[in-house]
Amino acid sequence: MLGFSLRPEIIILDDDRDVGETLELILNKLGYQSVFFDSVEQGKQYFKRELNPIVFLDIHMPGTSGLEILPYFKSLEPKTQVIMMTGERDINNVVTSLTHKASDFLLKPFSIQTVQIAIQKAYDYYVILKEKDLREEVIMRDLRLASKVQGKIFSIPDLNPYKVEADVTPVSFVSGDFNVILKKEKSILLLLGDVEDHGVTSGLIALLMTTLAREEFKNSHDPSVILRRMNQELCLNIGTHSMTAACVILFPNEKKLVYARGGHPFPVHFHKEGFSFLNEKSGQLMGIVEDLDFPNYEMNFEDKDVIFLFSDGIINNLNHPLIEELNRIHKSGQDSVKRMKNALDDFVRSSIPLKEYRDDSSYILLEIS
Repeated sequence: MLGFSLRPEIIILDDDRDVGETLELILNKLGYQSVFFDSVEQGKQYFKRELNPIVFLDIHMPGTSGLEILPYFKSLEPKTQVIMMTGERDINNVVTSLTHKASDFLLKPFSIQTVQIAIQKAYDYYVILKEKDLREEVIMRDLRLASKVQGKIFSIPDLNPYKVEADVTPVSFVSGDFNVILKKEKSILLLLGDVEDHGVTSGLIALLMTTLAREEFKNSHDPSVILRRMNQELCLNIGTHSMTAACVILFPNEKKLVYARGGHPFPVHFHKEGFSFLNEKSGQLMGIVEDLDFPNYEMNFEDKDVIFLFSDGIINNLNHPLIEELNRIHKSGQDSVKRMKNALDDFVRSSIPLKEYRDDSSYILLEIS
């Protein structure tokens, strides 16, 4: 447990001064600090300032009821434990108190032992809630940092004179989707991957995959080699997650590209006649079988053509109307890649929150000059 005070200050709110002062004496005898109010408004104002962990609250008070005041305390500090007090054995009051999230219910007159047990139980639960909040705060801080780091790694490099746009949108902070965009003297690598599931573990695997792809591209212009290396790492050293990926290597001087896929959605080639899917044999899902080949396929391209890679978090079928929309934008010419990006971003923002099952989404757009 964390180092919270073992003797919290406790509020007593009761219109009967005899009862309130007696309870105050009992709490002092048990070693607790306490503050007594017979005025509802004074008690509420004090709590608003101090947010005490425990409140003793009488049910029956002139002009109001502790059952009506209880939600006030819980709304300001949900972790506060409110112990209701009454001299009547009314089961309806018990039920109503628990419905409003009171932590306990004491009948007057109460003994020292009864009060001690109620306080200990209430404070133990308060500490559990407090520790939970602190753990969640640390987790959220780490997730925000991980998101920033991943964003830096997935940043778009300068590929001048080629126009490139890319994005990775995680469901929550860290994405299992990833991209690798690299340029060498005579070639450009476009790789888009989608690690199974989403979250921290998938995000860490995605970062590992980007490192492997970068290393392989230093020595190879072969998409199948890059995918095989990633598949082996998943099978031999990870063993818990599968993955899909599409890898395209462009050779601008030769006006050709070579691509291979591992179970990933078909890349799209937008050209002056329209568009076509790079839909030869897909290759299998990665991370399942170690000894797999991912066949390479070659095609030619022209200036102003656009290559589009995407994950199934955006488009999950070949007849999706978004592809036709992107095709219309490409045919219209002027600054088409930027406008295609805007259309994709608008679609992601508008559609993903409406899906029953949300998934990370990602894409790469590259116009060949």
